[in-house]
Amino acid sequence: MKQQGTMNAKVTIVISAVFNPAGMASAQEYMQRAIPMLIEHGGEIVRRVKAERAIVGAQKCDAYLVMDFPSERAVDAVFGSDAYAEIVPLRDTGFKSMDIVVARSM
Repeated sequence: MKQQGTMNAKVTIVISAVFNPAGMASAQEYMQRAIPMLIEHGGEIVRRVKAERAIVGAQKCDAYLVMDFPSERAVDAVFGSDAYAEIVPLRDTGFKSMDIVVARSM
C-alpha cells in the first residue's frame, strides 16, 4: 500500500533483465529507445551494470539498471505512455525476462 504523499516523492526504479540470445537485435533496439524515453521523463541513470558472477545464490539476471526519478508519477508516465507500449514487443522478444520495480530509500 502506498503511503500518502508518495506519488510526488523521489523514487528509484531497478530493472533486472535476462537477455534472449536469439533476440539480441530486439534487445538493443529496445534499450536504444527505452533509455532516452526514461531520461526524457526525468530519469537519471545511477548505475548500469552487467552481472558477472554470483557470490551467494544463483545468478539469475544478465544486467541491471538503476535510475532515480523525481516522482512516482514520472515513472508511471513513462510506462503508461503510448510510446512505451510501442516498444513492448521489442522487450518481449529481446529478453527472456525483465523485472521493473519501484524502490525507495530505507
